[in-house]
Amino acid sequence: MSTVPAGRFLFLKNTAGGLPAFFPKLAHHNFDIIQQYEADRLDWSHYDAIILTTHSDQRHLMELSNRFNAYLEQGGTILFNGHVVQAFLPELSFFKPLPKRGKFDLVVHREKEHPAFDGIDSNILSFRKGVSGFYGRGMNPPPQGAEILNSVGPDHWPLDWIATRPSGGRIFMHAGNDIWGFLMIGSSQNLPLVQRFFDWLSASSNQKPATQIV
Repeated sequence: MSTVPAGRFLFLKNTAGGLPAFFPKLAHHNFDIIQQYEADRLDWSHYDAIILTTHSDQRHLMELSNRFNAYLEQGGTILFNGHVVQAFLPELSFFKPLPKRGKFDLVVHREKEHPAFDGIDSNILSFRKGVSGFYGRGMNPPPQGAEILNSVGPDHWPLDWIATRPSGGRIFMHAGNDIWGFLMIGSSQNLPLVQRFFDWLSASSNQKPATQIV
C-alpha cells in the first residue's frame, strides 16, 4: 500500500480542451478542472494546490486576489507557471527577461536539491536537442526569504522558487511555460518525474480545510 497521501488539485484552465493527457494517469491524485472564470464559485478549502497555467488571464487573477490571499493564509499552495504581468499577490514582481539569450546564457542551474526535482538533472532542463532556452528565459523576482530551487543564466537569476508564509501557505513559482511539460521532457516514459512532483506537492501540503474560502 502506498504511503503517498492522495492529493486534490484545482486546475484552472484558460484554453480549450481538458487536462494534459497524462494527468489522469498519475496515481493517488485527483484533479478538478474548471474554467478560470468559474473559479470564484468554488470552495477552495478542499484543495492541496491551485494550478495556474501560463495561459492564465492575470487581469482576472487580480480580481481574485483576496481569495488567493485567504487560501494561502489557510495553508494552501499556489502553483504558478508563466511570466508575472499582474502582481495579484504581494509576493509577486513583474517578469524580467534575461538581457543575453545565447545558448550558454540560458543554462539552468540547480541551486538546491529538492524532492520536486528528484531525478531531474539540470542539464536536461537546459538543453533539448542541443537548443537552450525552452525551460526559462528570465525570472519573476522572488521575495526576500524565498527558497531558490533552480536559476538560469550566468548571474543565476531565480527561475523556480518557493515563498512560504508564516501560515504555511506557499507559492511555487516557475517562470516559464507549464512545468509538467518539461518534466515529461517529450516522452511518456518520464511520467514518473511528474508523479514525484505531485507526490511532493501532496505530501508537503499545509492545507488546513476548516472554513470555506469565500
